[in-house]
Amino acid sequence: MITGVVLIPLIVYIVLYTSVYWVLGISTLLTLLALREFGGLSPVKERNRIFDWVWALLGAAFPPVMFFYGPDILFPLLIPLVFLFFVFSMAGRMELREASLELSHKTTGLVYLAVPLSFLPLIPVLPHGQWWLMFLLVVVWANDTCAYFTGKYLGKHKLSPEISPKKTLEGAAGGILGGAIAAVLFGYFAMLGHEAWMIFVLSIVIGIIAMIGDLAESFYKRSAGVKDSGTIFPGHGGVLDRIDSLIFVIPLLFFYLVLYNLNFNIL
Repeated sequence: MITGVVLIPLIVYIVLYTSVYWVLGISTLLTLLALREFGGLSPVKERNRIFDWVWALLGAAFPPVMFFYGPDILFPLLIPLVFLFFVFSMAGRMELREASLELSHKTTGLVYLAVPLSFLPLIPVLPHGQWWLMFLLVVVWANDTCAYFTGKYLGKHKLSPEISPKKTLEGAAGGILGGAIAAVLFGYFAMLGHEAWMIFVLSIVIGIIAMIGDLAESFYKRSAGVKDSGTIFPGHGGVLDRIDSLIFVIPLLFFYLVLYNLNFNIL
């Protein structure tokens, strides 16, 4: 609770009342820390430390590069990096099976973390983008909170016992509904310019995908045999534990807003 009390007002202030470059800097730092934690979930017993740092630093370059050059740079940026990873893996001294596993893990890390988080600083530069980013955070926070309490008091049916034994179908439904209610209320008071039904439907989609993002990280933690991805946030685990629900919904919201504004301008 103390961690949340400290972090939430700080995040709200940064998103709504500071320059977009603060969001860019935080996105870059989050990407670096998340990749470092994701590297710790690798199935390889002995990793190459130099490769670890090079990979994490290159991945952390995704947000600023995409911010200044646009999403069109994504594939020209990603493909050469994967090629370099192949060269590095084949030239290393690791046993071939270990090297192939490490290569797969690191390539997945770029697609799973570096690419989605690169869209985070692009949202505030869209029309009303700062408030839309705040909207996304409110929906995910409400989803997580409502899912926790609904699952704790009403949960009976396991959602995915092998991946996340404590999550229940009742908790997931309560979280999605709670996030949708919070979304409609926030959309009304923040005057986002969308009809209530559009906000409601969007929040339902965000809630479902956020839940899948949460399970995706649990999938990796379960396979690695760890409870948390890190210990940077007391009582909350690591960076990945805090942003897992956001990873897939960040690009979803970005492309939704781009398409909505495009259609609105055409009309």
